Amino acid sequence: MSAHQPSARRSIFHVIANGYIKSALIPVVLIELALIAAYLVTNTLIRDENIQMMNTSARANLQETARLESYAIDNQLEAVTRQTALYAERTRQALASDYQPSRVELNRYANSEGGAWYTTEDTGGSALLYSAITSVGPEERAKAWRLEQLDPLMKEIVRTSDLVTQVYFNSHDSLNRIYPYFDVLDQYPVDIDIPSYNFYYLADAQHNPNREVVWTDVYVDPAGQGWLASAIAPVYRQGDDFLEGVVGLDIQVNSIIEHVLQLELAWDSYALLLDGSGTIMAMPGRAETDWGLAELTEHSYEEAIHSDIFKPDAFNIFKREDTRGLADRVSATSGVAELTLNGASKLASWSEIPNTGWRLLVVADEEQLYADANALKDRFDQVGIAMIAGLILFYLLFMFYLYRKSLRLSGEISRPMQQLEGQISQIADGDYDLPVTDFQIREVQHISDGLQAMSAELAAAHNKLTEINQDLEQRVRERTDELEQANHLLRDEKSEQERLITELREMQAQLVQSEKLASLGQLSAGVAHEINNPLAFVSSNIDCLRDYTDSLMRLQSGTEALLDNDAQRKQLASMKAQEQFDVIAEELPDLIADSAEGARRIKVIVDNLLDFSHISNTEWKTADINQCLETTLVICRNELKYKAEVTKELATLEPIVCIPSQINQVILTLLINAAQAIEQHGRIEIRTRSEQGGVSLRICDNGSGISAQDLPRIFDPFFTTKEVGQGTGLGLSVAYGIVNAHGGRIEVDSTPGEGSCFTVWLPETQT
Repeated sequence: MSAHQPSARRSIFHVIANGYIKSALIPVVLIELALIAAYLVTNTLIRDENIQMMNTSARANLQETARLESYAIDNQLEAVTRQTALYAERTRQALASDYQPSRVELNRYANSEGGAWYTTEDTGGSALLYSAITSVGPEERAKAWRLEQLDPLMKEIVRTSDLVTQVYFNSHDSLNRIYPYFDVLDQYPVDIDIPSYNFYYLADAQHNPNREVVWTDVYVDPAGQGWLASAIAPVYRQGDDFLEGVVGLDIQVNSIIEHVLQLELAWDSYALLLDGSGTIMAMPGRAETDWGLAELTEHSYEEAIHSDIFKPDAFNIFKREDTRGLADRVSATSGVAELTLNGASKLASWSEIPNTGWRLLVVADEEQLYADANALKDRFDQVGIAMIAGLILFYLLFMFYLYRKSLRLSGEISRPMQQLEGQISQIADGDYDLPVTDFQIREVQHISDGLQAMSAELAAAHNKLTEINQDLEQRVRERTDELEQANHLLRDEKSEQERLITELREMQAQLVQSEKLASLGQLSAGVAHEINNPLAFVSSNIDCLRDYTDSLMRLQSGTEALLDNDAQRKQLASMKAQEQFDVIAEELPDLIADSAEGARRIKVIVDNLLDFSHISNTEWKTADINQCLETTLVICRNELKYKAEVTKELATLEPIVCIPSQINQVILTLLINAAQAIEQHGRIEIRTRSEQGGVSLRICDNGSGISAQDLPRIFDPFFTTKEVGQGTGLGLSVAYGIVNAHGGRIEVDSTPGEGSCFTVWLPETQT
């Protein structure tokens, strides 16, 4: 035992109290003072709340305006989406059907000079062109004629929809069937390759794996019908994954544009319609000054044929310098953004039209929208910034301080506990030569000093027991020799001599084992009680630390929510980055949770030490064999974990009447023997069952096993197969006696080289 200066020691209570006074109590007092100061200025800041409410309400109203108007447009487009899905399904069914076309249908097709197969006259149905790149045979003609079944549906879609201008089906082998009828040779090249067009591959498996209806971008129709967009859907062969073709419904965008141009909105705001690529499709006259544009509503055929999609850069918000900030945010479904147009500050709100991916953009003059709120807000910005910045800085510094203190406190407690656990494991392994320790916590040092003293006493007791055992063995041998000599003269007394020898050996075995277990129980109880006291302080204060931390994080979040100015937010973000606030906020809960888990694990070890410390108690009581097994496994964990993988199959058992400490002794003996039978690393299997008015415990290992000649002698006192000095031969003998005293039985099955199985059966009651 080492000598130390008592003045250098500190109690666990002192460590925890001193740490938390500095890291928790004082900051809490400071927080209270800050809250009082905040309360004093609340009346002034209420006006800022009113300003925020006014601004929020105005932005919300602007956002709601965009949402409602886009919802109205989307309702119209949703109907087209459903019609497209219906047309795709009917097309799939038609292509898979057996159909005989009418004579009129059969007679209105011809081959063109360029090799295309097409409809030659309008009979009230649709037009068809089979490209010259496909060799049209009987199978292709039959497919084209089966599509005649869809003509009534195509007519009805165009007739009942205000938006749809034409309906078509395009196949993988460049068949095009379209309604209303027109001269296909005049509009299409005879060798058109339909799958090469974007509207076709947008519907293939790569671009549309879910096989849904999708919308194309807006484009100018080369046939002179103005702005168009198409809803398209794939048509797969029935029962197959082959893409047969694509159906589409073309809509005229002019009617939607007219609706947008005629909107009358609050705050003298106006609406614009953007397509999926960010191009302005419609803007009212009063927006032309802001954007420096003139509304494009009509395009010539010449313009259309010389541009795949007619979208001048000036009309695209992604290509304009003054709308770059808006373009970065408009990819969201909805929102509000600030921008500058023609030197004036504007507020733009947008909402997505889900079916097409278009966006309705509502633009209002920011000065007019915030006129009343801005006048009041400017007078109080400076006060708000100073106060909020001070609070945020304080909370950041406090959280960083608390984080550093919690790490230090955890280390001061956990490291000594780990060293004590190592010393206990060393004693449990039979190594009583403990290293000298020097802990700064007084109670922990007392425990360590106690372990040193106990270790020395156990070493002395072990040596003494060894001497006693050797003396007893010598006396037994001498007595045995005397009895054997007398046996030749007194054969009638042979039975009595054998009984005396057996009793003597059993008494010796019980004496040695009892001394060992009593010493171990005394050591376990002392260590457990010494650890329990500081552990209670640690667990309680970790819970308090978790509650304080949660409160402070909620207070910080609430304060941050008060910020309504970009300058304030940027200043706060800079301060948070400088103090590593995100790292602290993310790691602090884990650190507290790790400390709590460490305390819980120490508690489990202490409870099991206390449980096992009652090993010398010989009182009969009811006990659960499974619980006895779990307790003993904890005690011998160090002996087992390096030698074997332990598997358990425990049944639900009724309590039995027994002496629990003795049953623990039996289980401990069987587990230690199983581990010692394994040379390197093996497996130990444990199983409990209810059977024959009692319970059974079976412990099997895959160790070296027991030879046939040694198997009948394993329960004899002092019989051991271990080398001299490695075992006394008392463990199984004592276990056998305990089981017999309980009215039970113990059996063994063993195969050399494969392992052994010990089965213990105990009755539920004692007679």
